[in-house]
Amino acid sequence: MFSSSFNRGILASASRGSYGLSRSNFDEPSENLRTNSVPRSSVAPAQSVPVNFQDTFSGGSSEFPLVRTIIRSSSTLSGPKLIAVGGGKGGVGKSFFSANVGIALAQRGYRVALVDLDFGAANLHTCLGVPRPNVDLFDFINNNVDNLEEIAVKTGVENLSLFGGGQEFWQQVRPESSKKIKLISRLQKLDVDYVIMDLAAGTHTATQDFFIFSHLGICVVVPEPTSIENAYVFLKGVLCRRLETIVKSIRQEDAARDLLQSLQEDPKIARPPFIKLQEFARGNPDVGGRILDLIQKSQVGIVVNQTRTKSDTDIGSSMKLICGKYFGFSAEFLGATAFDDSVWKAVRSRKPLHLEFADSEALANIRSIANNLTQICPSQSHAQNNAQTTSNSST
Repeated sequence: MFSSSFNRGILASASRGSYGLSRSNFDEPSENLRTNSVPRSSVAPAQSVPVNFQDTFSGGSSEFPLVRTIIRSSSTLSGPKLIAVGGGKGGVGKSFFSANVGIALAQRGYRVALVDLDFGAANLHTCLGVPRPNVDLFDFINNNVDNLEEIAVKTGVENLSLFGGGQEFWQQVRPESSKKIKLISRLQKLDVDYVIMDLAAGTHTATQDFFIFSHLGICVVVPEPTSIENAYVFLKGVLCRRLETIVKSIRQEDAARDLLQSLQEDPKIARPPFIKLQEFARGNPDVGGRILDLIQKSQVGIVVNQTRTKSDTDIGSSMKLICGKYFGFSAEFLGATAFDDSVWKAVRSRKPLHLEFADSEALANIRSIANNLTQICPSQSHAQNNAQTTSNSST
């Protein structure tokens, strides 16, 4: 469908897009900010950093450790792995992907929580074929229910539960900093192996924060110019938000002010953001080195939906390179899903693929992606549970 020269063209045009960076209070930065990336098996586990989670949002002094969110140790944390699914553009199949990859993980024996964070336009329940939840995350973050577990909905799939996002008016449900802290910290305590967070389209601050504070952020695209360009804007926003988050957390806003401002330069003439970050690190080895280290330990996965040709699939590898060259992320191409009539038929029938089209090519692709996900972002809690089960059986 698209030639390799087309792929290079749309990726190049994406890199010339326009972005902004807020200099306002950190609680409500600009509409363009976000981050994450993905560890390869050869990448050493991230190390702890003595900064606080709440400081990131509001300058508070909460003892919730940012190591649980920014650094992502793959070997020392026993809680669930938070997987954020975003991409900037709507209509690329984020919800469909989230639902079906969640099912694929559950069928492999992992305990999975699907969390619909598309506040105001939640439809993950439709992809699963279950009724819209009567109580949802809106009730939890507004203290209408005490425990997050109270809003969990059975999906009909063993090991898989749904936490609905609600369909209230958008302006009423943008969570404040304290509510984001409450929700993320509680998701970290769920008794599951993976938490799949289906994010809203666009680059709203709340969406960016949920993408940043996950163990792995997955950027979903389709092989179309608009999607690729929006994905670049999305990832540029992730980097900006990530930088703001880091410099505030390590209390180095003044030292990094020029760096942050430089990211507002006209991208038609500006050097890649990561080049600027490397230059800053050379001139400010202590502060810059810490920032550079945290950026490079970010984890981003790329998924290309609705591919028809090898050239379409190759977009994933190209985006992986762009993530490293332009943003410094340690990205991985998780895989692609084929353009398959079974997908729209499943959506129209409001049933997941495994029920209606168990032998479809798209489902085989999703299962392969789920397998790659477990390799890149392994669940420590799942390994510990298996070890405990084996120990109990032997005794």
